[in-house]
Amino acid sequence: MMCSRASVFPHYIMTPPIPSTHSKLTFFLDSKLHENLKIRLYYDQIKTQSEFFRYCVESYLDQDPLFMAFLDDYKINKKVQSKRRVTKSRQLRASGENLLRDLSLTDDDIENIFDILEEELPEL
Repeated sequence: MMCSRASVFPHYIMTPPIPSTHSKLTFFLDSKLHENLKIRLYYDQIKTQSEFFRYCVESYLDQDPLFMAFLDDYKINKKVQSKRRVTKSRQLRASGENLLRDLSLTDDDIENIFDILEEELPEL
C-alpha cells in the first residue's frame, strides 16, 4: 500500500507561504552534524531549525553580549582574528555602550538619529 506524501510528511501541507519581505538562506552542512543539530534542537524543545537560526541572526545583529562573547571565542579559536583585534573590538563595543549610557539615549532616540542621517546622507 502506497502512502501519500502528505500523510508521511504532514508539514508539507501546513507550511505557511514565505512572505515576500523574507529572504531564504541556504548553506551546506555535514550530514552527521545536521542530524546531531536536529536531535539537539528537539532535546532543547526548539521547534524548528529556522527558529534557531533566526534567533542567532537577531542576537548577532543586536550585539547580544552572550552571543558576542561566543563569537569572540570563535574568532580566536578558529583563528579568524587575532586576540589583539578581538580584544580591541570588545573594548570598542564596551566604550560604545558606555557612551550610549552616558548620553542616556533611548532606542527611539538612536532610531531618530539614523533616520536623520539617512535623509541627509542617502549614499550611506
